[in-house]
Amino acid sequence: MPVAARASGPVRVLVFPSGTEVGQEIGRALERSLHVQLHGASSRDDHGALAFARHARLPSLDAPDFDARFQALLAEWRIELVFATHDSVQDHLAPRIASWGAVLANGDPEACRIARSKRATLDTFAHTGWTPRRHDDPAAVTQWPVAVKPDAGQGGQGFARAEDAATLAQAMAAVAQPLVTEYLPGEEISVDCFSDRHRRLLYVGPRSRERVVGGIAMRSRPLPADATVSAIAEAINARLVLRGPWFLQLRRDAQGRWKLLEFSCRLSTGSTVARAAGVNLPLLAVQDFLERDVRILAEPRLHVLERRLEHHAVLDYAFDTCYFDLDDTVFCNGIANPAAMRLAYRLLELGKRLVLLTRHPGDIARTLAAARIAPGLFDDIVHLRQGEPKSSAIRAPALFIDNHFPERLEVSRHHGIPVFDVDALDLLYR
Repeated sequence: MPVAARASGPVRVLVFPSGTEVGQEIGRALERSLHVQLHGASSRDDHGALAFARHARLPSLDAPDFDARFQALLAEWRIELVFATHDSVQDHLAPRIASWGAVLANGDPEACRIARSKRATLDTFAHTGWTPRRHDDPAAVTQWPVAVKPDAGQGGQGFARAEDAATLAQAMAAVAQPLVTEYLPGEEISVDCFSDRHRRLLYVGPRSRERVVGGIAMRSRPLPADATVSAIAEAINARLVLRGPWFLQLRRDAQGRWKLLEFSCRLSTGSTVARAAGVNLPLLAVQDFLERDVRILAEPRLHVLERRLEHHAVLDYAFDTCYFDLDDTVFCNGIANPAAMRLAYRLLELGKRLVLLTRHPGDIARTLAAARIAPGLFDDIVHLRQGEPKSSAIRAPALFIDNHFPERLEVSRHHGIPVFDVDALDLLYR
């Protein structure tokens, strides 16, 4: 879709599958951008439906009606730019999506085909000296151990280390289209990259993989791009048509030399490190889609990034008002409670009323001012007399937030509405 022909306004972006870690990262990177109208879709019931305000369910990639349903969704939402969050999806969409009237971020068909196959990747860059030695004849292996992995795997899935011919045979039998290469015993890094529409490699961001769970680096540090790492990224960029975010995995061999494990034409799971340093790779892709020349401004003092599992509670209850207690709920240890403030502003975004409900013994306005909480945050402030039950001021349907259990019990018994302690605030309406 030529940019000159598009209507003005935000770019209509689809993230698929939306519930993956990559999909969630793209959502966080783009959800507040004025340049983007964000949509998500998934083939299963997952977190994508909670994280994307506009969301659809699609059949699985191998379903006979996937292409027709996907194309129909693009037309219905008038999607302009698609981010694929899985290598198989990227490879499937790349040769098709242009005829469906949309653009796939970094979706050159040849680049996606080569990236999806480790064997094709090794063939493409066999002359470079930075690909691991391949063993096409398992019977001819003389240097042990060796690495076994599926040709179309990702994130270390299906990887095995074989110490001898017997374990090699077992490992090869356990995966589809096994690939056997030299074993690389050294340090492994991920390298996030960005190439623009002029085929310029604008960003090379290596990062460590210090604690890995399920193939995802949970602790990473940004690293300097040494000459070898930069040269490998430049060589891949020069050989293939890349436009948008992509990444590669490197590991040192027994002599300490960097060797290529794989590369991918999509955003990486750990690209949050780049975003934390001020390099928002999905947003750069949107700007490049709009044919705007972009520049990189990375913060060099970023030290480390830690990941963790997040929780999102879904409340099956319709309400229009949330009542907050003041002492030890909104106001804790002399300052505003950050969790309560986050929930309050999120509920305002959702169009809910906020009411402060308290028997605070002092001057409420002075207490709020000391905590730097604006009284206008609340639609109403109800100052109860001592001994007056809080249930008397509550009108259902509503939520009630109070740190004191007897108060929650009294309100629950009187109104039957959901009541929560402060420990639940970080789980609600994220």
